[in-house]
Amino acid sequence: MLQSLNALVAAALVWLSLQGWNASHAQQHLQVRQVRLAQALHLSKQADMLHDALHADVLASLLVGQVAGLDRSEVEHRGKSNAAGLAAALRELMAIPLPDDLSGQASRAVGVAEGYGALALQLIRQAGDDRKAALAALPDFESQFKVVLRVLDEQGVLLGDALKAAEADAAREANASRVTLLWICGLTIAMASAFVAVVTAAIRRRLRQLASVAQAIADGDRGCRAGFQGSDELGRLGRAIDQMADGLNEMIESMRAEADRATFGRHLGEALDMADREVQVDQVVARAMAGIAPDHPMELLISDSSQANLERAATHPLAGAAGCKVGSPFDCVAVRRGNMVSFDDSEALNACTYLRGRECGPTSGVCVPVTFMGRAIGVLHAAGRPGQALGPAQSQRLATLGTQIGMRIGTVRAFEKTQLQAATDALTGLPNRRSVEQQLRQIALGDKPFAVVMCDLDRFKLLNDTHGHAAGDNALRTFSEVLRQSLRDHDRVGRWGGEEFAFVLVGAAADNAEAMVSRLRTRLAQAMQMNKGPRFTASFGIADSTMSRRPEDLVRMADIALYQAKAQGRDRACIADPSAMQDVPAREAEVDGPGIDHRAAAQAGA
Repeated sequence: MLQSLNALVAAALVWLSLQGWNASHAQQHLQVRQVRLAQALHLSKQADMLHDALHADVLASLLVGQVAGLDRSEVEHRGKSNAAGLAAALRELMAIPLPDDLSGQASRAVGVAEGYGALALQLIRQAGDDRKAALAALPDFESQFKVVLRVLDEQGVLLGDALKAAEADAAREANASRVTLLWICGLTIAMASAFVAVVTAAIRRRLRQLASVAQAIADGDRGCRAGFQGSDELGRLGRAIDQMADGLNEMIESMRAEADRATFGRHLGEALDMADREVQVDQVVARAMAGIAPDHPMELLISDSSQANLERAATHPLAGAAGCKVGSPFDCVAVRRGNMVSFDDSEALNACTYLRGRECGPTSGVCVPVTFMGRAIGVLHAAGRPGQALGPAQSQRLATLGTQIGMRIGTVRAFEKTQLQAATDALTGLPNRRSVEQQLRQIALGDKPFAVVMCDLDRFKLLNDTHGHAAGDNALRTFSEVLRQSLRDHDRVGRWGGEEFAFVLVGAAADNAEAMVSRLRTRLAQAMQMNKGPRFTASFGIADSTMSRRPEDLVRMADIALYQAKAQGRDRACIADPSAMQDVPAREAEVDGPGIDHRAAAQAGA
């Protein structure tokens, strides 16, 4: 029905177009005629002005020598230019296609104008040579001037009348075209209205059916369909509504999947925010793997500090590890490509080589690079049966997991590195005073015995002044290395400040500490024999937990014992005597407060 209406409208438009084209063609013809006549009239007026100018040139030539300022050569030049312009204007007018009567008039004007121009030029030259002869010939020239003037006036009148007639014809033609087009438009509208009235009744019934289907879909009945089978517009509209309902169902399912992914990402982010250590991050990853795919083996491979080797950090708690044997981050194709890769079958030609040769046989695989600030730190790997790799939603979750754990592991490692730097002495690599104080407090809270040893390099200022600060730094590093080699793994040691060191021997009493210090002094002496730098010794003060469980008291007693050792000749160790502490003024500073008053301590020890 609508096609028939379209055909009727198309026929009417074709008819309108033909009539419009005919009217346009006629209008164009009349416009061309008007342009030609207007151009011819312009040239005629131009010739008339040049005719007058040439007459003025002749009169001026007769006044040369009589009127100041008139130059003969200039007058002759202007006369030639005006005569040539007059002839050119009339010849150009002759070249324009005009009716026969106008063409005859133009030919006549050209003839008389050429004679007039030649006579004018002859008179101008004669006036320069023989003014009297020129004055005698002037009446004939005036007579010729009037003839040309009459001919040009007649030509102008004819051209003006012809132009007015052409304008009137164009106006009549335009009016007739408008009337014709109005009649055609009216007839077309009447026919279309009648046809639309017939078609509307049939369309309205089917539209009501479509409206009820659309309303049912809007009310939540996503199974309702129009079921139209026709090939007309309403049939296509019905099928479009059905397709829209199908697309709506797909979009809703997609939104639900996206909401699930967003919920997974949010929960994962919250869990990772609570993981302050890398081992806790690994535990979160293992739980997330079980939520992504319960029956697909998975593993997280993370690079070590050298960035050259991958170690398995987390595995699927139910399905186990995927068994990837990739050795370093950049051996993994996913890391090299910088995005997730998936392989349906390890036996395929383009499958990753690390998928082949596994004990479980052929497998599928999905790999997600784990990065932090653009640097690869590991890979997430999931395996499955051939042709049964992770689905799109599971792959999206695995990609989300890879992105978030990369950021969290990088952050945790950066934080741990910052903490280590804050607790480490830059010169010796040993823990600094604050770190030793914290460790001492933790040990003191336990029930195990322990000893505190304070040590100081002997005559360190003299060594610096004599051999330079570089030698002093080397002595500090040498002594630090001897400490590392002499202490046990569970002992704690650090640089207390300047040339002073402190260490805590867990599970040791004062006599055990004294024996350990003796071995340390022997090893230091051996190191001095091998060291090319200046030799030095150290003095030690010892206190243990039987004397007090308060860290600040033990540090104070060990510090006083240290200066007793210095007072007794240096290069030795002294054990603190708690009974002698009563004669020493008590310090108000705690372990993490200001340093020991060494002069008071030395006097007390002396």
